[in-house]
Amino acid sequence: MKCYKPVDVIITEWALDSYLDMKHGGVFIRQEYKDRLRPDVELLRDDYPANVKFGQSKFWGPVTDKSHAPIPDAFKMKWHNVGGGQIQLRLLVAILHGTAYLCDAYNKNSDAVDKKFAATMKWRMTVIHAGRHTFRGKL
Repeated sequence: MKCYKPVDVIITEWALDSYLDMKHGGVFIRQEYKDRLRPDVELLRDDYPANVKFGQSKFWGPVTDKSHAPIPDAFKMKWHNVGGGQIQLRLLVAILHGTAYLCDAYNKNSDAVDKKFAATMKWRMTVIHAGRHTFRGKL
């Protein structure tokens, strides 16, 4: 059995802003966040990449650009039927040198939105690599 080193999980300003926008917009209720969303995000810290969920394409996968090429070190967590079945929630995550950086969260209501956030993620990766991201917390 392979032993994995725990991953540090950094909450960026982008992630905090996304969370606050969604919370105040009523996208999900506190109980759904507490019982479903947060425990899944905590898997990054506690059980990445060993947890079986990270092998399920309906939960975890690469961020791909408009030509369908994966963006290196960029991933997305996926939840379906969030907020009473209303949205397909995505959380973009950069994993670099044993650290997971939570980036934007959004409602994937079209492929165009998905590609827009993929383009944004390319820029976020550049900012993170340069160490110019804003740290807002740690899980």
